[in-house]
Amino acid sequence: MPNEDQKEYWNDSAGAQWVAEQELMDAMLAKVTASLMSKAAPQSGERVLDIGCGTGETSLIAADAGAQVTGVDISEPMLALAAKRLGDRGEAVLADASEYQDETGFDLIMSRFGVMFFDDPQSAFANINSNLNPDGRMCFACWRAPQENGWVLVPMMAVKPFLPETPEQDPHAPGPFAFADADRTRAVLESAGFADITIDPVDIEMAIADKGGIDQALDFITKIGPAARAMSEVDAAGKDKMLSALKEALSPHNDNGRIALKGAIWLVQAKQAA
Repeated sequence: MPNEDQKEYWNDSAGAQWVAEQELMDAMLAKVTASLMSKAAPQSGERVLDIGCGTGETSLIAADAGAQVTGVDISEPMLALAAKRLGDRGEAVLADASEYQDETGFDLIMSRFGVMFFDDPQSAFANINSNLNPDGRMCFACWRAPQENGWVLVPMMAVKPFLPETPEQDPHAPGPFAFADADRTRAVLESAGFADITIDPVDIEMAIADKGGIDQALDFITKIGPAARAMSEVDAAGKDKMLSALKEALSPHNDNGRIALKGAIWLVQAKQAA
């Protein structure tokens, strides 16, 4: 079965944590969401497919614009919250976008960080393309390189000395940064039948604490993101050392309780090739 590792991960603690932190996550990603939705521009009456809809924020915005929204996700806990938030204003479907098919087709296919996890991205995007109406469009947000994303780099550099040595990872492996390479992303989309591809850089700010300072930031980092996954694999003593290192690394960024780190994304747009 495709994407089984991701299905297992997002239906375990990761999905539950996103549900528990839904309000914080929506606030933290507000600038990403605004940039994405401005580019995607869902219109009243359009059929919209929201890939990796998560807890439903982007689907709700499209519904507010009058679009007919179908949100798909592989995470049951996140999708349950999305369905609750959407009510009768849209559909929330448990489905893998690499396989999902709709007979009617969509005018807009969009995603906020939901397309970087496919085992076979070319095949997945070919399937996504098949759901797009001939005059439709696709728009998604994905992360640029980890080195450009301080919200990842700062915590990971702090905990790295306490982690065992691991083999060098494939930068294109399924995960948050699988599409950091814009040239590779373009090649994947072209091979899947897309054209008129634009890939624009957008710099954002990721507030991992609004007023709660170091304690709030640590609570977030230990629950969500790459550092949280790394910390889950060490013993209590190792975790204590990591927490001390994280406090030291985050302190220079503490502005009266607010801690904001750099974020960097691509906004990708495409249409079907003629």
